[in-house]
Amino acid sequence: MNMIMVKEFDVSGMSCMHCVAHVKQALETLPGVRADVTLEPGVATIEFQGEEFPLEKLQETVTEEAGDYILSERK
Repeated sequence: MNMIMVKEFDVSGMSCMHCVAHVKQALETLPGVRADVTLEPGVATIEFQGEEFPLEKLQETVTEEAGDYILSERK
């Protein structure tokens, strides 16, 4: 049985729905990841099925695949 972990991250740098789509698509390139990204507020809700990726890996993937968007831990 696979455990599913859900975490939320703040996302800064998004200004439109195209940005939202880029961040979502970038995150979903990681295996077992499903993402729901909203613009107002800028939040990525990430569902990990299997391996949970650290913030550093998520940020690296977003930077490489989508551009200058910044993920951070939700307060």
